Amino acid sequence: MEKEDRKTLIADAAIELLGTVGARGLTHRAVDTQAEMPAGSTSFYCRTRLDLLTLTLRRHAALDLADLEVDAQRMGAKTSLSVDGLVDLLVARVADWLSAPKRARLVARFELFLMASREPDLAEIITQQREYFLEATEAALAHAGVSKPRMLAPVLVVLVDGMLLDQVRANGPVTTVAQQKAAFKKLLG
Repeated sequence: MEKEDRKTLIADAAIELLGTVGARGLTHRAVDTQAEMPAGSTSFYCRTRLDLLTLTLRRHAALDLADLEVDAQRMGAKTSLSVDGLVDLLVARVADWLSAPKRARLVARFELFLMASREPDLAEIITQQREYFLEATEAALAHAGVSKPRMLAPVLVVLVDGMLLDQVRANGPVTTVAQQKAAFKKLLG
């Protein structure tokens, strides 16, 4: 197995642990076990907890950005995208991130955000990644013909994160699809 493949395996295992047992359960040994790698493997690639968290955060961001790339391809396939089409895409994105296969990854996102609030190196990575999210959101808004996409992009990102956090907190549906659509339509005017 190549070095980068091992690092990906380690990061994916760390994401799963963060999403299922939380930050306290994230240890080098636990990652080795989760990844089904020999003891000491995680320590070899990530000497410190900060190294492990940095690798995990970068992998997490890459996975989320890949999802946004899929959405961008869907939008790009359409010659024009209406606000209603964008709203449908947003509702689908929220549902996808809340789905069972991605739930642990979503919970891990919020664990990583909280850890970054106390760790400047992680906060810097999140700030960089947020810029990519904002650019993708702004491009989607512009593609749908929404006025003032630069101004609305940060608000839309916060709205999506708020919906996701609320669903995770409640461990189940809080808002219906109709309520989500209404919130997105109100914001996008």
